[in-house]
Amino acid sequence: MQSVRTQQAMEIDGFLNEDAWSDAPVTSGFTTLEPKPGKEASQRTEVKIVYDNLGIYVGAMLYDDEPTGIQKELSQRDNFGNTDWFGVFIDPYMGGINGVSFILTPAGVQFDARYSVFGEDESWDAVWESKARITPEGWVSEIFIPYAALRFPKTDVQRWHINFGRLIQREQEKSFWSEIKPDVNGFLNQAGVINGIENIKSPIRLQATPFVAVYGQIYSEPGQANSFGHSINGGMDIKYGINDAFTLDMTLIPDFGEAQSDNQVLNLGPFEVRFDENRQFFTEGIELFNKGGLFYSRRAGGRPLYRGNVEDQLIGDEEIIENPAQSQLVNATKISGRTKKGLGIGFFNATSAPTYARVRSEESGTRDILTDPLTNYNVLVFDQNLPNNSYVTLINTTVLRDGAAYDANVSGAVMELRNKKQSFGVDGSYKLSQKYFTDRTDLGHAFNLGTRKLSGNFNIGVMYSEESDTYDPNDLGFLFNNNSRSLNMFTNYNFFDGLGPFNQFTFGGWMGYERLYNPDEFVSFGVEAFVWGQLKNFWEVNAWTFTRPGASFDYFEPRTEGRFYRNPTMNNVGFWMGTDSRKRIRISLNGRLTNFGEAGRNTTSMMVSPRFRVSDKFNMSLQMRSTLEAGDVGYVDKIAKKDGLDDDVIFGRRDVRTVENTFNTGYTFNENMALTLRLRHYWSKVEYEAYHLLEEDGRLGPTEYAKNRNTNFNAFNVDMVYRWRFAPGSDLFIVWKNAILNNGDQVNLNYMDNVSNLFNNPQTNSLSMKLIYFLDYNSIVRRRVPIELDFDAQDQMMSMSMAEQRRSGR
Repeated sequence: MQSVRTQQAMEIDGFLNEDAWSDAPVTSGFTTLEPKPGKEASQRTEVKIVYDNLGIYVGAMLYDDEPTGIQKELSQRDNFGNTDWFGVFIDPYMGGINGVSFILTPAGVQFDARYSVFGEDESWDAVWESKARITPEGWVSEIFIPYAALRFPKTDVQRWHINFGRLIQREQEKSFWSEIKPDVNGFLNQAGVINGIENIKSPIRLQATPFVAVYGQIYSEPGQANSFGHSINGGMDIKYGINDAFTLDMTLIPDFGEAQSDNQVLNLGPFEVRFDENRQFFTEGIELFNKGGLFYSRRAGGRPLYRGNVEDQLIGDEEIIENPAQSQLVNATKISGRTKKGLGIGFFNATSAPTYARVRSEESGTRDILTDPLTNYNVLVFDQNLPNNSYVTLINTTVLRDGAAYDANVSGAVMELRNKKQSFGVDGSYKLSQKYFTDRTDLGHAFNLGTRKLSGNFNIGVMYSEESDTYDPNDLGFLFNNNSRSLNMFTNYNFFDGLGPFNQFTFGGWMGYERLYNPDEFVSFGVEAFVWGQLKNFWEVNAWTFTRPGASFDYFEPRTEGRFYRNPTMNNVGFWMGTDSRKRIRISLNGRLTNFGEAGRNTTSMMVSPRFRVSDKFNMSLQMRSTLEAGDVGYVDKIAKKDGLDDDVIFGRRDVRTVENTFNTGYTFNENMALTLRLRHYWSKVEYEAYHLLEEDGRLGPTEYAKNRNTNFNAFNVDMVYRWRFAPGSDLFIVWKNAILNNGDQVNLNYMDNVSNLFNNPQTNSLSMKLIYFLDYNSIVRRRVPIELDFDAQDQMMSMSMAEQRRSGR
């Protein structure tokens, strides 16, 4: 398509009545992707683009034969509800992998995202303007994308990949201007091209978002006086465009009080729990740093290194009165971008302050014990785009700690190569971990190589992976376990045009074989098969089965080097079903049944999740999950032998009952203001039937062990958040959080009895208010007035909003 330059001041009001729109050429002709690909869209869409020195303007007339049927549920930014939408997808470097999108709903709700090899990153937020308006012929979308929101080559003549998409929700019809074929791998590589944008310059991209946050907290415990606390925090996020392609992001004295509470769980396994990242600075624009899987952002400002060692350092009658679960992050910086030759460069750096536990003794008073030294986290990435949407990446992570604590470094190379038709690909990586102690250096490696058929109805792939027994990326990355060699193969067949009663239908399978890296011992072999389909009434169904036909050997559950537990055969079946998402009431069901090859051992799980859309402003949902692991077998304890021989490893046979209920509701006042409430209660009860000695052959034998290891674990959280976006990029948050965390040994309670006792436990309530204000250098500069203007004119210009200045031609 062709774009034209305009000298006219443009007003983003949803009317498209400026002369510039009349002069711009029209493009149309959308093709469906869903529910049936390759068809002409049922409703006509016309798109025009004009540009000036500030940015590009996209105007779209979305015709609809049934304007009253246009779906327009209000929701928070970046959170689609039951709504139509129109979107612009841009890949300025035409690499086919990296790009951005700007999407608008008929209710005026904005959605923006960044695209990479990891798919869509909706945490990316840009500041742009838009207006939607419903008319008797359909609805209008008008979007202004400032150049500050884009990165593009420094050339006189621009040539970008561009695409436009539309969803008609009541028909579940998703269509694109440049056809997206489901049997072709990739999304941005199937975009069209925009010409005619010339002599534009990337503006000075300097933006700051200072914030101030006020906190009040109450800790209450039955029978004890409440304790109160308060704090005032201030800091700033800075974004600076180093040049046309590279941007620096920095957070100084960060505060993440509005982030959602973690989903705490009872962890009976040998590996740590991986929590989602909810801090915006660490979720936005980190696709470069995620290459190779070596960066887990929760490590920065995460659990102190020596937190678990405090009890071993207590002297006499000392007791722990404070042991912070997280270290204090002082600052974090990201630099990222891509040159016109397709070289992406990313640099991440963060520093956390020393963290101390506080202990107290009646005789000697209080003292501090260091649990985390001053620590610096660093990531450096070079990512080169290659022809055919291929790439090769080099990445290095470093953790440097003050004092005698060890340092760590991981280096990796990752590549994905594809042929011109996007039908075949080869993936591979090699990583080297290094841990530097005062007296030694530990080295480890990881390697994988695979090939797969990417496009067409039939796909197949095979992958070999290995991690040495000394490979450890977990100072800044995340790996559940090392010491593994595995060979995996998958295949699937897709009916994109439907099959019988299905709009879409897919079936496939997976097979995996695993051994230890050192020593070279067999671990497991498993096979899975699945089917998925969307019915013509837009219900979705999914079913699967998994089997381990022989014994498997778990070398990690015993928590002792060289020991293993022999698992019996296992067979699993499961299903998922979801009703039509367009309806006011939607229900999804999920069930799973697992049988093990020994009497009395099985797992059943059921989840029900109803969602009710009360109106276009008010919705609620409830997710209820119940799991019973009957006869589960797992690690309990280790008993040291007096004669110096290996410790006895104690296992237990237990019933594990877990119930998790999550309630979400939200009221959206308008496209810039919303109130959300999230309540989550997680309960897990563990009751032991018997204890066993783990024998050398991995089987269970008798033992006299008789300690009470029963567990009754509760985690309850409330997150209520009021958010008002009172100006572009500027927010006011008011947040109430309630947290109850209890770990006891009462197992004679049913669920209702447990809930009745829940609020008799200690709990924390906090109320916070956080004000974030967006400052943009270009907006401030545009407010400057020639010195010869009189004071009245100066006052008038200084009071103008950004939109008013653009409309006035300033």
